[in-house]
Amino acid sequence: MKIRRKHQPFIVTIMVVVLFIFFLFFISSMKSKKPEDVVNTFYRYEQKGDFGSSWDLFHSKMKERFSKNSYVTERSHIYMSHFGVTTFSYKVHEAKKLSSWKMMKEGPAFTNVYEVPVEIDFHSKFGTFTIWQNVYVVKEKQKWTILWEFQ
Repeated sequence: MKIRRKHQPFIVTIMVVVLFIFFLFFISSMKSKKPEDVVNTFYRYEQKGDFGSSWDLFHSKMKERFSKNSYVTERSHIYMSHFGVTTFSYKVHEAKKLSSWKMMKEGPAFTNVYEVPVEIDFHSKFGTFTIWQNVYVVKEKQKWTILWEFQ
């Protein structure tokens, strides 16, 4: 009987540690459940000029449209050279679930898509200007990915 009592604190400690690890895992997995989270991550990368990491968040259909190299080159060129942007701020608005959506009129329809409006305020040598863009988020291989609409 004395042997069991010696081991009880050890067993309780192990159980508490296991439950704590499970809790941390559960909380961290909940953070990326919302479509708005991937959009926030995308624009944080864009703010830093890390266009390669933002490209990594695209859906495979977007990656077919832009190679990583051309996206990084063109995106930075448009922001800095054409617009003279020094910084920008953004606000991600609440996602709206769509039952079906197409990236292009002739393209495939995506189901279980979220439309996430984004308000981007560019601060440039030409002044401050705002662009509103709807970003579309869909899961691909169990991961939220980003799509844009093209006509």
